[in-house]
Amino acid sequence: MMNILFISFDADPPHMGGTATVVNVIAREFQNRGHEVFLGFYTKSEHPSVFFSKKVNLASEAEIKSFVERYTIDIIYNTQAIGTNWNILKEYFPNAKIVSAYHNKPLLRYFHLESLLNIFYESNNVLYKFYTLCKIPLLPFWKLRSQRREKIEFQKMYANSDKIQLLSEKFYPNFLKILPDASIKKLVAIGNPIVYNALYPSNKLCDKEKKVIVVCSTNYQKRAYLMIKIWACIEKDARFNDWTFDFVGGGEGFGRILELSRKLNLQRINFVGYQQPLDYYYKGSIFMMTSRYEGWPMVLMEAMQMGVVPVVYNSFESLSDIVTDGFNGFVVKNNQHNIFVEKMKRLMLDDTLRQEMAVHAMESCQRYTIEKIVNRYESLFNDLIKNE
Repeated sequence: MMNILFISFDADPPHMGGTATVVNVIAREFQNRGHEVFLGFYTKSEHPSVFFSKKVNLASEAEIKSFVERYTIDIIYNTQAIGTNWNILKEYFPNAKIVSAYHNKPLLRYFHLESLLNIFYESNNVLYKFYTLCKIPLLPFWKLRSQRREKIEFQKMYANSDKIQLLSEKFYPNFLKILPDASIKKLVAIGNPIVYNALYPSNKLCDKEKKVIVVCSTNYQKRAYLMIKIWACIEKDARFNDWTFDFVGGGEGFGRILELSRKLNLQRINFVGYQQPLDYYYKGSIFMMTSRYEGWPMVLMEAMQMGVVPVVYNSFESLSDIVTDGFNGFVVKNNQHNIFVEKMKRLMLDDTLRQEMAVHAMESCQRYTIEKIVNRYESLFNDLIKNE
């Protein structure tokens, strides 16, 4: 049996994002198989994890020293590899094998103009608004500096990891663009598991409501404004007067999204804020995703598992591992706004097609059950330990 230290956030669902949710689900399955699981975190949480009873604050050397005196760690599964203090890990866990998990599309990220405008729009402080506007001319400099720093973090991750896990083999070229000299042998692709214990009952698909749903934050990555504009095209078509749109989420940029909705005079959109989405998946029939990029979106898998048919822009490489266009959802070429609206309307008008795709969506999720995914992790971890 292995002792596995998961480096993530100190929280349990729903007080966490997609990556931390995956860690929680995977760790529970490892524990069920008899392995010891531990949590390492860098930032204290308002909602500390109850599931992880054995944990260590990696920002405190005193806590780390006490931890390593009590426990020996075989595997470190690090989901916070960008920004990790590698010297600490190497000093206190010298014999542990390290798997660094990069749960997004490998990119050199930077601060975007849209994010700056969101800050400007949502602040009530006049001086801070002025200060924010003054930053705009400096964005090209910040972009260059941020991308240089990000590349250094990728180099550190590569140098200090025994394996680097990406969510799909289709992300390998992206990673190699950042680190051209990296060995592909050091990379491994394992997708995310589905998180719910059961599928939506296929014999009740006809009972689903005429609802479009979205579960996302409103930040730069998600392009929530596109969802609002797409819905505006649907709402003004009288054929869909009995359809509604539930928007589950919020965050940076939420104020601008509300303002856009008011400006377009949308009447059948419900902004419900951050909620446990399961009830919305149960009621929903169609799921929208318009992100600029993704790793392996948990909300997409969750929706499909609950029989909600996705319409998604092909803006991230791993999408083809999840959605087959015309079979278990519709895939639209990135930024083809009118085609996206057409696919939505087609699903809304054709109950039979929608229910057939819903069945296929649920069935296709079975490739990614927690048992199958953890089998792959378990095999990877065992191989690393055996090859010491």
